[in-house]
Amino acid sequence: MATDIRDIDLRRVLDAAPNPIFLHDREFRLILANRAYLALAGMTEEEALGRPYWEAFPKNGGPLPSCRHAMDKAEEEETEEVRLPDGRVFLSRAAALFDADGAYLCSRHDLTDITALDQARAAIAASEAKHRTLLENLPQKIFWKDARSVYVACNAAYARDLKLAQPDDIAGRDDFEFYPRELAEKYRADDARIMAGGRVEEIEEPYRAADGQEAWVHTVKVPLLAASGEPTGILGIFWDVTEQRQAHQRIERLDRMYRTISLCNQTLVHAADELALCREMCQVLVSHGGFCGACVLLGNGTALAVAGAAGLNEEQMGFVTAFCARRAVETSGDFQSCAADIRNDLAHDPEAGAAGGELNIASAAMLPLVSEGHHFGCLWVGSREPSAFDDETVVLLQELAGDLAFGIGNLRARAERMGILEKLDASLDHAVTAIAGTVEMRDPYTAGHQRRVAELACAIAREMGLDADRIQGLRMAGIVHDIGKIHVPAEILANPGKLSDAEFEIIKTHPRAGYEILRSIDFPWPVADIVLQHHEKLDGSGYPNGLREPDILLEARILTVADVVEAMASHRPYRPGFGIFPALQEISRYKGRLYDAAVADACLRLFLEKGYSLDTHRIPA
Repeated sequence: MATDIRDIDLRRVLDAAPNPIFLHDREFRLILANRAYLALAGMTEEEALGRPYWEAFPKNGGPLPSCRHAMDKAEEEETEEVRLPDGRVFLSRAAALFDADGAYLCSRHDLTDITALDQARAAIAASEAKHRTLLENLPQKIFWKDARSVYVACNAAYARDLKLAQPDDIAGRDDFEFYPRELAEKYRADDARIMAGGRVEEIEEPYRAADGQEAWVHTVKVPLLAASGEPTGILGIFWDVTEQRQAHQRIERLDRMYRTISLCNQTLVHAADELALCREMCQVLVSHGGFCGACVLLGNGTALAVAGAAGLNEEQMGFVTAFCARRAVETSGDFQSCAADIRNDLAHDPEAGAAGGELNIASAAMLPLVSEGHHFGCLWVGSREPSAFDDETVVLLQELAGDLAFGIGNLRARAERMGILEKLDASLDHAVTAIAGTVEMRDPYTAGHQRRVAELACAIAREMGLDADRIQGLRMAGIVHDIGKIHVPAEILANPGKLSDAEFEIIKTHPRAGYEILRSIDFPWPVADIVLQHHEKLDGSGYPNGLREPDILLEARILTVADVVEAMASHRPYRPGFGIFPALQEISRYKGRLYDAAVADACLRLFLEKGYSLDTHRIPA
C-alpha cells in the first residue's frame, strides 16, 4: 500500500532546518517542533507537545496576533517581530495549511533570528561609530546604500563575498559592478520601491556571489529616512537560506506526493475495470501530482500497449512507448525502476529526442508493474523539471506502481471469477432444466407447465420489486416445482377421468417428494423449501403441512398464484382449460384468504393493465 508521509521522517527534515520551526492546531497547541525550536524553548519534546505554544515561547501570554490573522488565509504569510526576555529578536512568519478540500489542517511558524538586525538598528540610533564597529563583526552580510542605490559601506562578511580587500572599497560603487545586469536591475528596483514605500521588506531571492556560486538568500531591507521623511538610503542584511529552502521544497514535494497517492488509492477502491483504472490514475498524477505526463503500458518486452495516459498526445505516447521498450530490452525483457534526465539520456537518439523536446520533458521515471513475480507492464511519469525524481520520489512512485499492479491483478481475478460463476450458473440452469424435462416426459399433458409457471412467477416478482438474485432463485424453483410427480404413477397423471380420493392423496405427495429430491442439492436459494410449500394456502387449508401465512415463504406464495393461474387457464386430460379470466377471478376472489394479497394484485396488474400473456411469457412492448 501507499507510504504515509509520516513514514518519510518529516521530523528529520525539519530538524535539518537551522531556524526554529513549529506547527500548532486551531487551539494553538503544539503538534510538532524541530530541534532548533526545542533548544530555543529550553524544553524536551515531551514537555512541549500538546501545550499552548506561548508557554514554550513566552510572549506576554497568549497567541501572536500574526498567528490569528494567518489561520483564515490559505497560503498567505503573516509576519511579526518577537522579542524574548533574554534580548534576542525573532521574525515570526505564520501561515495556515489547508488540505485539497480547503479544510484547515494546522499552522506553521518559521522563526528567523534577526537579533543582529535589531542590534544594528540600535547601534545606528546610538552612534554611527558603534554602528560601524558592530557591522564589521557580524557574521551576516550587511550593506548600506544611499538614495541612488550606490554603496556607502558594508561589513567584512559582505566584502569577502564580493572579493573586496577592505569593506571601504565598496564605497561609491553599485550592483552593476558585482552582479549580472538582470540581477543588478532587480536589486535597484527593489531598493527604489522600499525607499518610496518607507517600510521594511523581506525578500527571498536567488543570489550569485563573485566566485560564481549560486544560492538563495533571505534579505531584510530597511529604508533610511531623514527627519523630513525623505529617503536617504537603505540598510540591508542577508544570509544564505539555500538549505532551508531545499528543506521546505522537499516537504512540499512529499506532501504533494502524499496527497496524490491518497487520491490514487481512492481511484483504486472505486475502479470498475483495468482500463478505466489506468486512465484515472494517470489523470490524478498529472492534475494533482504536478507531472507533465503519465502513461500506463501493459505487456512485456517490446510488445507494449497503452492502457491509459494523461497529458500526452498520440505522437508523444509513441515516444513514451519507445522509451519504455528500449529500457525493457536493456534489462532482458523485464522492467526495472529507473529515473533519467531525458535530454541527456536520449541525446544519441535524434528522433526520440525531438519527441521529448516537443513534450518539453526534462526528466522521467519508469516503474514496473509486477504481480506474483511476473512483470506485466510499467508506469511512466514525466516532468518538465530536470532531476525531478530523487530517491524519495521514486520510492513513493514505486509504492504507487505496486498499488496499481495490485488493483489490476484484483480486477483481472474478479473478472475471471465472474466468468467462472457465469459458467456455473449456466450449468446449474441447464441441469435444472434437464431435471424438469424428466417430469414432462412422464406427463406430456403438462409439458411446458413448469416453464410457464416459472416465467409468470418471475414476472410477478419483478412487478413486486424483488431483487434479481431472489428472482433467479424463484425461477429455479418454478422450473422444477412439480419434480416430485416423478414418484406419482403415470396412469394417475394421465387419467382423463375424475381422480378418486386415494389417487388425489397420492398426487398431494409430490411437493414433499420434490423436496426430498432437491434438498441435497446445494442451491444458493431455498429452492427445496419453495417447492415444498407451493401448494400451501394462507388459511392453512393447503398441503402437505397445512402451513399458515407467517410460515410460508414469499417465493412460495408467488409460485402458488402462478401455478393456479397457469393450471386453470390450460387444458388437462380430465378437463378443458377454463381460460385466463376465470383463473384471474379465482385469485381475486380468494386473495387475502388463500392467496397473498400483494402477490394477487401484482398478478392482476400484469394481465389486466400490462397485457401479460401465458403464450408469449412477456409483456407487450
